[in-house]
Amino acid sequence: MAQQKKFQKDSNFEQFDADGDGIITDSEMAHAEKIQELELEELSANSEARKQSAQRRMAAVSLFAMIAFTIVICTPIIPETRLKLIGDISGLFYIGMAGVVGAYMGMSAWMSKK
Repeated sequence: MAQQKKFQKDSNFEQFDADGDGIITDSEMAHAEKIQELELEELSANSEARKQSAQRRMAAVSLFAMIAFTIVICTPIIPETRLKLIGDISGLFYIGMAGVVGAYMGMSAWMSKK
């Protein structure tokens, strides 16, 4: 015979009493544990999806920033004297943004192989 646990009325464990008889059996506890495991897996999957979405957004913004920066530099809006001043900084900007985009693409490819 399976063990039975009887809890006080309005106990925190009362929710596990599936048949409402006031006694929680091992099978009811196992069922409740399985439900909790599934809920935790769902929460974990949702947080992973949000993380991937944020990474995708960061890579897209970095790529867009590189394109926009290149377009702005190539227009006559910025005089050549200014272009010479920001020349060194622009190299670092491109390296940084390309690093973000490259890391995202590399990690995406690596994770798809797992």
